Amino acid sequence: MRRVSVDIGGTFTDCSLVWDDVYVEAKALTTHQNLALGFNASLKIAYEQLGLSLEEVMREVDSVRYATTLGTNALIERRGPRVGLIVTAGFEAMVPLSRGRGYGEGLPDRLRRDLPMAQRPAPLVPVQMIVGIRERVAETGEIVMAVDPEDVRDCVRKLVDNGVQAFVVSLVNAVVQPEHELLVEEIIRDEFPEHLLGSAPIVLSHKVGGRKGEYARTSSAIIDAFLHNAMYHGLSSLELNLRDNGYRKPMLVIHNSGGMAQLNSTDALQTIHSGPVAGINASEHLAAQTDLGNVVCTDMGGTSFDIGLVVKGGVKFYDFNPVIERWLVNIPMVHLVTLGAGGGSIARYDRLRRAVAVGPESAGSDPGPACYNRGGRNPTVTDADLVLGYLIAERYADGSIPLNERRATRALEKEIGEVMDVDAVGAAKLIRDKVDNDMANGIAQELRVRGYEPRHFTLLAYGGNGPLHACGIANMLGVSRVMVPPFSAIFSAIGAGNMDQLHFHERSLYLSLYDSNTRTLFDDFPGFNAQVEELEQKGRDDLVRQGVPEEAIQ
Repeated sequence: MRRVSVDIGGTFTDCSLVWDDVYVEAKALTTHQNLALGFNASLKIAYEQLGLSLEEVMREVDSVRYATTLGTNALIERRGPRVGLIVTAGFEAMVPLSRGRGYGEGLPDRLRRDLPMAQRPAPLVPVQMIVGIRERVAETGEIVMAVDPEDVRDCVRKLVDNGVQAFVVSLVNAVVQPEHELLVEEIIRDEFPEHLLGSAPIVLSHKVGGRKGEYARTSSAIIDAFLHNAMYHGLSSLELNLRDNGYRKPMLVIHNSGGMAQLNSTDALQTIHSGPVAGINASEHLAAQTDLGNVVCTDMGGTSFDIGLVVKGGVKFYDFNPVIERWLVNIPMVHLVTLGAGGGSIARYDRLRRAVAVGPESAGSDPGPACYNRGGRNPTVTDADLVLGYLIAERYADGSIPLNERRATRALEKEIGEVMDVDAVGAAKLIRDKVDNDMANGIAQELRVRGYEPRHFTLLAYGGNGPLHACGIANMLGVSRVMVPPFSAIFSAIGAGNMDQLHFHERSLYLSLYDSNTRTLFDDFPGFNAQVEELEQKGRDDLVRQGVPEEAIQ
């Protein structure tokens, strides 16, 4: 097997190169302005260890797989196009109202209960960018009111006048009967062809999610459209970079469903949290091979701390209505909890509580922690670890990033030490204790809400900083067994190398299981099986189109 697997994080780009029986790991700083530069730098470190050239690797490697947090970062930074939303007339307030509970989704429990101070997230689609068209489809799929093309054109022109850069079409009951959404797309392309409007994506909600639930389906389509440009340009630059270097096979992208697909079969929404999900996949393989029992996966990178569960017996936890950032969506996704606690998390003095606070703000890779000597002035968890002696300045990232302890000491003393009347070492201890405590509390809450006790789990620590903090977290949790896996610093990239191509297809059906009037049970099994066979065929078509042999499909 010869394979390249890459996990592009907020701070580091991790690379795993498998060449026959040899496994090589490498890290380089993520280059957000052009992801290909960070990928090339990390891959170069890897193939030079084997005495190979870039041309040899690109010519002979079986596959190149990417997991990335590009979409996650774009959503956090609100870096996306001006999205316009077309809905069924009368449903224009569906997204702004967000089922009446949008103020609390994505927030911790204590903030969710604080109704007087509740604040909704800044909308991805402003109210003036939402229009309603006259049409209606019944829940059975029957067309009650046909689409008026002139009405659609008027609404589209209004959005264009308001500066729309991406269209989302989400009509009532479109998952049962998508004819109207397809007609609206046709009218948009006819009214504003690409040479007039440019490459404005048109996202149809029934193609993003096949389940009922208008709000969650619409939110899914909006996020997909909002991230489309960032993902398309970011991943396309990676694919073009591969082509320029002689790689001729399709590039594969990791999905948050626990599988992967080619770039042309990947929605932007499916890439959210794909890196941490790859780590959970690797943890699952390791737990099965070593009989670890119950495992809590802890991935501490430069920007975030991700928690996942692998329970003995192979049960995989999925969120079928996950909350991404502050919005409810309806795509199946491997369950994951993310905390703003990584090596680059910024520490500060909290004047209200008179204590140290850490994160969720991160110094990232540019400028990075103060000790990176790249212009960063804020103290971070990495600065604290360096001052306390947990890091060796000359050997950090295999010596590719020499650390400056003097700058770390100065940042700790100025921002924490002077306010709390402690020296740099004392400030570093406070930061480390705080971040370990935050991560331990996050794990404890995640386990106990599902009925588990932390002491019954093995703590699997990976990521660039995971093993560094594992014992502190375990002590606070009462966990007696910690395991640091091989290649722990690039463990998620290793996981990306073990994934299979996978697709979910869903559809909402209206079935009367029992008719109380006639006292009869549902018996239309041929009709039900026909729906299942149609979904199976969609999955087969997906995989065959991407080159998977028919006999290998399950």
